[in-house]
Amino acid sequence: MPFQAPADGILLPPYRVLDLTSPEGVFCGKLLADYGADVIKVEPPSGDPTRQKPPFIGDQPGPERSVDFLYYNTNKKSVTLDLENPRGRELFMKLVASADVLVESFPVGYMKSLGLDFDSLKPGNPGLVMASITPFGQTGPWKDFQSSDLISLAASGFMQITGEPDGPPMRQGNEQSHFPGAQHAASAIMAALFYRDIQDGTGQHIDISMQEAMITFYTDAHPTLAWMQREENVTRVGATSTLVIPLGVYPSSDGWISAGIITPREWEALSQWMYEVTGNEETLNDNYKGGNQDRAPYNDLITAMVIDFTTRFTSEELFHQGQERNLVIIPVNSVSDLLSDPQLEASNFWFDLDHTEAGTLKYPLGVFDSEDVSPITNPAPHLGQDNEAIFGGELGLSDSELVALRAQGAI
Repeated sequence: MPFQAPADGILLPPYRVLDLTSPEGVFCGKLLADYGADVIKVEPPSGDPTRQKPPFIGDQPGPERSVDFLYYNTNKKSVTLDLENPRGRELFMKLVASADVLVESFPVGYMKSLGLDFDSLKPGNPGLVMASITPFGQTGPWKDFQSSDLISLAASGFMQITGEPDGPPMRQGNEQSHFPGAQHAASAIMAALFYRDIQDGTGQHIDISMQEAMITFYTDAHPTLAWMQREENVTRVGATSTLVIPLGVYPSSDGWISAGIITPREWEALSQWMYEVTGNEETLNDNYKGGNQDRAPYNDLITAMVIDFTTRFTSEELFHQGQERNLVIIPVNSVSDLLSDPQLEASNFWFDLDHTEAGTLKYPLGVFDSEDVSPITNPAPHLGQDNEAIFGGELGLSDSELVALRAQGAI
């Protein structure tokens, strides 16, 4: 598709994106759609499997009621195609011919088995940018291995730095390994489109390894550097730190707070505050008044003193009184806290979006909002809602042809 300037208030030109991703890559298409791309979710005739993934609106299962699908597919269109049906593939090839981007997350080799790999598609559309998101990439001894969130976190080494010091490696909550690969794919796609549009119009195939993408998300812990220098794995520290003391998550009288003390001035302010509240003279011990490493040998004792102190206040009291002392203390928000957070309200982070079956729901903004640019805000599509508009209106199929294709299971 020739380059078109973005419409007013939109970040991206209306690049046509065909989204064939599973949960591992669906966030890529969402990002592109939120920024203004014309993203078409290509689903099997039975619907994307995540349409059956709980939780459901009102606890009533249905293809239009999955909270997961409703969130990750905002601003997309939906067509149904059976890629394993010859007529379905024929239609898909016609869509590819005018597309800018194809993003998929099938096992390595699946697209090639259908004649839909990059080398097969490129002759018909030299400007096509194709991104493949797989557990371990398109090459190497692990390229055909299956994976899961747990496997991705383990294979990337992320679990090695997550957990308590005396406990086993731990996975994070939810499916965190899905996001780095999807985000890398989205940024790489935009870079490839920019390169295509300012150079010779040639597209390229982007190979995204979820393992590699996940590794880039924890380089701040310097695990590789630590191993190369000392041949030691970075120590798991749980909710605390071995470099900043005290730092971590501590209980309050009504929840949890996160706090970190770095400079001698901050320790002086905190220790004096703890003494005023608890009367414990140990908080003023000169052994703790140096830098963080001076306090390191006393980490357990300091943690106990901090907990004795924080449990005497609510999270909000610690937050505001800590601010008065220039201390880094902030409540650990629950979901209900986030929905009523005055900062998020002031920045218009939450917005209401109406879906004809799911009703009106609150969604996070997702991308930045400004006076000049606002994200697109359309609800997730109904299954196959754009079949007629795209197959009929764009590709020129008649109503009778669409009926026949449905009967054949192609759409």
